[in-house]
Amino acid sequence: MTEFVVNFAGLNIEVHCHYDYTCRFCREYLTENAPDFSVSVSEEAIQEEIDISPYNPSAPYAESICAYREMAEKFPFYDRCVFHGAVISYDGKGYIFTAPSGTGKTTHISLWQKYLDGVEIVNGDKPVLHITEDLVTAYATPYAGKEGFQNHTSAELCGICLIEQAKENTIRRLEPSEILMRLMGQIYRPFSAEGVVKTLELMDKMLRRVPVYLLGCDMSEDAVRCSFEAMTGLPFDERKKDED
Repeated sequence: MTEFVVNFAGLNIEVHCHYDYTCRFCREYLTENAPDFSVSVSEEAIQEEIDISPYNPSAPYAESICAYREMAEKFPFYDRCVFHGAVISYDGKGYIFTAPSGTGKTTHISLWQKYLDGVEIVNGDKPVLHITEDLVTAYATPYAGKEGFQNHTSAELCGICLIEQAKENTIRRLEPSEILMRLMGQIYRPFSAEGVVKTLELMDKMLRRVPVYLLGCDMSEDAVRCSFEAMTGLPFDERKKDED
């Protein structure tokens, strides 16, 4: 059994694992601080993950997924949740781009990096959000998608953008009545009733502070212009990289 403590989103989490893969995977996040809570993964849970996954993962890799799921079950009770999306920071502000897998969120954040100076990828797939009455902060984790895009940092979340593929680039801010069902599939929902209730409370807090946009886009510079100007309120032409 391997035991270690990681710091995710300001929380110190003691992890008990059968294999050392998860410890090595989380090496940038290891800490000597006393844990706020602990998680462990059973051999039965590892085998179940292997059985249900279409990717035929190894047992050590499956255990790492299970460990993060166990953390996600407890996060809401510490005002945190796991969000499926790619987080970037620009001018110290964070923006999440989210969409079903394969829709283009990773490509879109890469285009922000291509056309704009000062764009940093915080996390490419499964960041942790810390949600309070006054602030929503997006934190990096090593669970960052197949590209591994992550930087051990955080950013105040100032916008959420749902991406849809389209022939023309358009963006609009969603009305409150449109948001909940669109976002429910992107936020980890715990198995316990208490966890679900707490997650819904956190979503309500977040959506009262953070605007949500719907972006229909292709994969072009104009798509970046469209999302950048709407979400930041800044003129794209004055902020884009010097083409020289």
